[in-house]
Amino acid sequence: MPATIQAQQLIGLPVLQMSGRSSGKVKDVWFDEFWRLSGVVLDTRVWLSKAVKAIKWDNIVSCGEDALLIRDSGAVETIDRNQLLRTFNGGVVRLKEMPVYTVAGIELGKVADVYFKDSEGTPLVGYELTDGFLADVFEGRRRLYLPDGPENVILGEDAILVPASCERVLERDHTRKVIGEDG
Repeated sequence: MPATIQAQQLIGLPVLQMSGRSSGKVKDVWFDEFWRLSGVVLDTRVWLSKAVKAIKWDNIVSCGEDALLIRDSGAVETIDRNQLLRTFNGGVVRLKEMPVYTVAGIELGKVADVYFKDSEGTPLVGYELTDGFLADVFEGRRRLYLPDGPENVILGEDAILVPASCERVLERDHTRKVIGEDG
């Protein structure tokens, strides 16, 4: 599996300019109409406006475990909130908690996270699926990597449809169990 990034890993990361100055924190991940990563939405507010601050993925110099780096404040754009049609947490079409079905009509779970390549146009390459809190606690979440790429996947407004063969390639991720404070 090529190097991947998860949407949940990006949310909350600080965005730093190469001068060391902060530009805010990542609030959401923004996708284009083909569900490729377009950029990140910042938690900074645009005063009395229906606009948001965002950074296009092409303007991100480095994506590390602890921060995103941009060249300077010129990478931060103010865009109309209505342009954010597809995002992970918010937007008109929200990817998080969207149900995933096979074309044979079998529900595989709901999206808990997504995986995308940190290069190559950043297409979605997989999903982390949940069957609910209790299943996550006792069994762990499941991962669905797209063996044929995103071409055979239909990302609709209300559900994601994948080939029937995807049911056989689900991987149980026991390391991603949800656990309480007492371990």
